[in-house]
Amino acid sequence: MVLPTPDTLEEEVEIVQQRVAALGRALELPAEAPALEEIRRLVTIFRELRAGVTLDGKAKLKSPSGALSVAEAISVLNNGLALAAHFGDGRLQAGDLASSLIGAVVKDPVQDAIVWREYLETIVKERDGWKDLYRACRDVS
Repeated sequence: MVLPTPDTLEEEVEIVQQRVAALGRALELPAEAPALEEIRRLVTIFRELRAGVTLDGKAKLKSPSGALSVAEAISVLNNGLALAAHFGDGRLQAGDLASSLIGAVVKDPVQDAIVWREYLETIVKERDGWKDLYRACRDVS
């Protein structure tokens, strides 16, 4: 069964936030719930890469071969929370998300790697407040 992608960024953020909180409780992760801004950044990346255009419509993007589903966003965040809880200070940081984020985007090691690098260098690098995520992803790549 394939579920439809939520119509808006806010709907998708809300779904991801609710599922991550529920799974965090079920798994008894000793990490703080992710800040809404971290969820919003991740969902923005997934939506933009799925659509092949930035949310503001100013830049066209190449899309990777993977689906970048809501379920994958939930997985990336839960993995990040587990890393933050067991190897960090319990607060989700950009570095906790980087490797799972790249793994979700880069399914084909040749084509998707190019798509990701272009997105990272042209979009993530230039966004206000995203320098930590840019650096973390560059360090992993």
